[in-house]
Amino acid sequence: MNSACSSDVIIAEGAIKQLNSILEGYQRPLIVSDVMIFDKYGPTIEELVDADVVWSISPNYTKGMISRYPGVDIILGFGGGKSIDLAKLFAKEGNLEWISIPTAASHDGISSDVASVMHNSYRYSQKCKQSKVILADLDIISTAPRILTLSGIGDIISKTSSLAEWRLANEHAGENLDESIYETVNNSLEAVLEDNSLEILVRSIIDTGNAMTCFGSSRPCSGTEHAISHAMDRRMQSLHGLQVAFATPLSLYFLEQVGYSKYNAHKIHSFLKDHEMPATLQDLDMTESILLDDIHHALEIMDKRGRYSVLKHCNASDEDIRSALRDIGY
Repeated sequence: MNSACSSDVIIAEGAIKQLNSILEGYQRPLIVSDVMIFDKYGPTIEELVDADVVWSISPNYTKGMISRYPGVDIILGFGGGKSIDLAKLFAKEGNLEWISIPTAASHDGISSDVASVMHNSYRYSQKCKQSKVILADLDIISTAPRILTLSGIGDIISKTSSLAEWRLANEHAGENLDESIYETVNNSLEAVLEDNSLEILVRSIIDTGNAMTCFGSSRPCSGTEHAISHAMDRRMQSLHGLQVAFATPLSLYFLEQVGYSKYNAHKIHSFLKDHEMPATLQDLDMTESILLDDIHHALEIMDKRGRYSVLKHCNASDEDIRSALRDIGY
């Protein structure tokens, strides 16, 4: 993968101790974080860093907000997805470099150049800039709640369908496909399927995030399963990785039918169950009718983004989808 579109990556136990050397030359870093992370790690950061640190704790983002922090010369996102997304937005507004310091391995946004933004109860992606450094301290990440790690595994598992659909879209709708990016994402997927230990997971979600940045869009890692998750966001605020994983076996079911998936929908569905991830409608307090409505909305999202869905390719009717849901075991 082209190093020009990838961040410098540090993955190690105790990696946070390298922060002061990374910030050498900067005078006034702004750290975007939340109350829990600040209370737990704030004193440590203050001791580690020689510069004049400014904190922004759990801000509600509004356009132009970076102006509240005059004189800052670099942005750090220290925390979960929201803190890192806000750091991206601040860096974009201020035309500043930013550093990603994840406290959980919950999704590949820790390394992508896209921020997830809520507007009118709908989540959309906003293009930002690539981070200068990703500092992943395994000691810190290992203390995250188990559900966040499962979300990260789910985000990687969804590549079983997104990659297959990307190939389908390339061959049947002319969507651009980059073989080197495809292999990077596929290698990350296979690594986690073989060994979902924390270090492997962290490396994989960073690599997939960088792959999206190098390709210039989320298409390598985001297909119909992600669009269904975005549609689900209208009604629920479950973790992104768990939602996309939930929708993955359904996409795989139809990808298998047309010969594009090397992964079996039932086996991936069993993987979700075995890892105690949402795998049934009951797990997410949904009905078939609600999910069908989300799928209809997801197809509208795919159309608006110019992406070819396997459901469109198969001309899947509501009854076809209902039958698939029952066959898989939703």
